[in-house]
Order: sequence, then structure tokens, then C-alpha cells
Amino acid sequence: MAGKAKILVVDNDYDFVEVNRAVLENAGYEISVAYSHKEGLERIRVIFPDLIVLDLMMEKHDSGFQFARDVKSDPAFKETPILMLTSVREVTGVEFSQELDGYWMRTDDFLEKPVSPERLLGKVEELLARREKGTEN
Repeated sequence: MAGKAKILVVDNDYDFVEVNRAVLENAGYEISVAYSHKEGLERIRVIFPDLIVLDLMMEKHDSGFQFARDVKSDPAFKETPILMLTSVREVTGVEFSQELDGYWMRTDDFLEKPVSPERLLGKVEELLARREKGTEN
């Protein structure tokens, strides 16, 4: 991937966004942020991110799922990887997994919050590498 990868972080938790912005910027990524479903959809059309880091529960309990469906249904963004980070299990007791639920979540990977900087960076690098490999074929 030529230049810095652009990552859009969509989450309504300001502190979470700022911590992860610092982690990702220190790793050399160009970061943009949005704090709602609507703002996220507006931002993707401006920055065309290489990857999206997305929260599940924002304005509504399923805002992240709807955002992912909206993004993946748009031909311009259907190949943009989405990494969902959420504390839904901690808050509600409901568990999700990428293997069992990814087909309807419309995400490319899934991590439970809190997530360590190392684990976040590892997943980001993995998804960007997967995308890059897919565009070479």
C-alpha cells in the first residue's frame, strides 16, 4: 500500500477514540474519526478509508451493524475492511464471533473491548494485508 493507510474510527466514546487514535497514529496510520453512524457515513465519502474501526453500540444498540450494512452495500466501499470493537458481551452478556456471526454482521473481524494496543495493531495490520493481497489478484 503506497503511503500511510487511512483508518476511520467510528465510536461514540470520546476517550476510547482518543486512546486508539494515539495508538494508530504512533504506528504510522492516518486517522479520521466519527462519533455516530451518520457522521461515519459522511466521513467515508470524504476520506475513502483503507480500513474502518467500528463500535457496535452508539446511538442505538445496533448502530454498528447498520453502519456496516450501509458501508458493505455501497459498491465504492464493499471491499473496505471493517474491524468491529465492542463491549457488548460485558454490557449485555450477548456473545458474538466473527466465525458464527460475521455473515450477517457484515464485518471482516471482531474484537471485544477492552483491547490492548498490540492486539488492535495486529488486527489492523492483518486486515490491511488481506485487503492489499486481495487487490493484487
